[in-house]
Amino acid sequence: MKLNSYMSAYLDRRMGSIIDDWQLSTKGDFKDLIARFKTVQADVAELKSFEQMTNKRITDMEERVRKLKERQP
Repeated sequence: MKLNSYMSAYLDRRMGSIIDDWQLSTKGDFKDLIARFKTVQADVAELKSFEQMTNKRITDMEERVRKLKERQP
């Protein structure tokens, strides 16, 4: 059992270095990743809305240009 407690103490002391050396992920990393993913999802929804609004405006402008061209002699 002494080896077991020694290993536990060693891991406790070196855990930060082990995580860095092996590039391991922690629960905090995943929570941050989830928060960033939710932010990106919200941004995508806003962009889709903007794209729809912009497409409608462009279509309206093209229609106005077409009508103006028709008026020209």
